[in-house]
Amino acid sequence: MMVPRMQGDIIDTILAAMPRLCRVLDPFVGSGTVMTEALMRDLDFTGIDINPLAVLVCEAKAAIDSGSDIEGAAQTLLKALRLDVSETIDADFPGRTKWFDHESAVKFSALRRAILCVNEAGARKVMWTVFAETVRLCSNSRTSTYKLHIRKPDDRVPADKVIETFEAHLRQALIRVREYRSLLGARSSSRPSVKILCEDVRKAQLDWAATEHQVMVTSPPYGDNQTTIPYGQFSYLAMRWIPEDDLPGSVAAELRLNTNSLDSASLGGTVRAAEEKEEALRALSPHFDSFTREAEKCGQRRAVRKVSSFIGDFSDALRHLRTHPPSSAHWVLTTGNRTAAGVTVPFDAICRDIVVSLGGKPIASLRRQLPNKRMPSRNSQGVMITTETTMIVEFA
Repeated sequence: MMVPRMQGDIIDTILAAMPRLCRVLDPFVGSGTVMTEALMRDLDFTGIDINPLAVLVCEAKAAIDSGSDIEGAAQTLLKALRLDVSETIDADFPGRTKWFDHESAVKFSALRRAILCVNEAGARKVMWTVFAETVRLCSNSRTSTYKLHIRKPDDRVPADKVIETFEAHLRQALIRVREYRSLLGARSSSRPSVKILCEDVRKAQLDWAATEHQVMVTSPPYGDNQTTIPYGQFSYLAMRWIPEDDLPGSVAAELRLNTNSLDSASLGGTVRAAEEKEEALRALSPHFDSFTREAEKCGQRRAVRKVSSFIGDFSDALRHLRTHPPSSAHWVLTTGNRTAAGVTVPFDAICRDIVVSLGGKPIASLRRQLPNKRMPSRNSQGVMITTETTMIVEFA
């Protein structure tokens, strides 16, 4: 979790000390918080995420920044919706009848057809983000958790609320678009370059220009999706309604194959080779070694294999990122320490060990208490993450 203003202030501080051309990178881009901060400063930006829905959201924000006609798209969509009298259902996938009543599926199909009437790709992506939020609110899955859990019959949203919910969120989206563009004002220079890659961060091809200083600002996941926040399950229903051609990434079809596909493909998604990863990490990170010793002492060595797998994959991701950019960089990493099998995972300290092994020099560290209203979801052990640490690293 990151506070946009704090991240923006850190970016400003780095920029003030760097006369060179800078490009901002977020390798776990999520909903694009860092991207927005970069674009508001007219900075070129690269984002990476394996989740096609997250990348779609970022591409929608980039379309707003680049001047796509969002209001015109909304008018086109609403006109098409008013004229649509079809009662066909345009999407079929495993579990559809479980997660969508027949009448609701008819309404979502009408929305889907109306969105496809929007010709401009960028504006259409904005409409899909509103659609995805409507799916989240109106499907038969509970909204109280990221996991797919069926609602009780008396808690389901009536089909006649689907269009109403979409239109309400569309109005809110249009207001936010106007507010954002008002904040930008008239740009004195050309719009910044935006690259959003829907790829595994361990393999992403950055094509970083040798003249650009890298400013990486990110909040990586604090564990594998399956035992922390299952973003794949969270994204699954919306992705099954959106046409594959409108989803980013060449492997979108594979990642939406079932409710677990995306989470299994993410960092720590499999425990295969967990022992080899653990051995390598223990040699690399004294803090990870202490963690595994503590888990062993508590009889939980096998129970924390997911942690070893995740941190091993995360370490590989950071190593990969250092092989592509120019030699100079500043990294800003915000991390939280979860609990696994009753043992606290010192992810902030392990992260520090990893970046030092890559040649980085930690130059500042900030610790922040998380207010109750902004706390992340409970992890699988029911222990709340109450603090986060932001570490600033320099690569000369």
